Amino acid sequence: MPGSMIARQLALALALASSAIAGPAMANDAPAGGVVRYVGEARDPGGRLLYREAHYLDTRTVTPRRVVLYQCADGRAFARKTVDGGGPAPAFAFLDARDGYQEGVRTQAGTREVFWQEGKAAPLKRAAVAKTGATVFDAGFDAYVREQFPTLQQGKSVRARFLIPSRQSAIGVSVKPVAGAPAGHLDLKTRLDAWYGFALPELKLRYRVADRRLMRFEGIGTIRDGKGGHGKLRIDFAQPAVAIEAAEMQRIRELPLGGACGGGM
Repeated sequence: MPGSMIARQLALALALASSAIAGPAMANDAPAGGVVRYVGEARDPGGRLLYREAHYLDTRTVTPRRVVLYQCADGRAFARKTVDGGGPAPAFAFLDARDGYQEGVRTQAGTREVFWQEGKAAPLKRAAVAKTGATVFDAGFDAYVREQFPTLQQGKSVRARFLIPSRQSAIGVSVKPVAGAPAGHLDLKTRLDAWYGFALPELKLRYRVADRRLMRFEGIGTIRDGKGGHGKLRIDFAQPAVAIEAAEMQRIRELPLGGACGGGM
């Protein structure tokens, strides 16, 4: 059914957005005007390590810049995402070198556009962001949640129009606090804000209240496995950020990406 298809696309998009810890919250872990790195580990329901996400955040300017390097279990890099700007609607670009899949938001000839390409042999599709009605893009989902934290802590739900690059449009999303979080944390659940929202695979987020930092994501993963599918996973950001040299972030931006990972990824 159409609702089921839309829900799956949303789940994949939110997985990518939610796994990107964005902006000011991470600055709490870094020295003023510095560059930091923090790592998330993605595991399948059985606990097997699927891949790592190495996040690099530059806090030297008012507007944050981020690079996320996706690495096979053996350390090889196969995908990368760059995020420029803070707030719910940043510019971003994601590329998976294994098959050429890419998506993002950029400014072309003075106009913000969303772009998407299914693979190397597929045509690149583009549309003006203004026509989509989207208010939240990719990693901006995390910034949006942090902006709405006081409301969520009161037990209330919030809603947003989330950009789906593959559809060149936006769709309504609701975020709801749920019971069961350990002390000092807030658990959230996202779903499609429509009558067919029941078709959306459950997506869970866990934030640390003290600094509004995303600590865990559970749901359908956005990174395709070796068969082109998307399975359930959990991504934990348990380790604190560490300070690095600024040159390291530039090296990561330019690092060549490899091919397929082993072990089903």
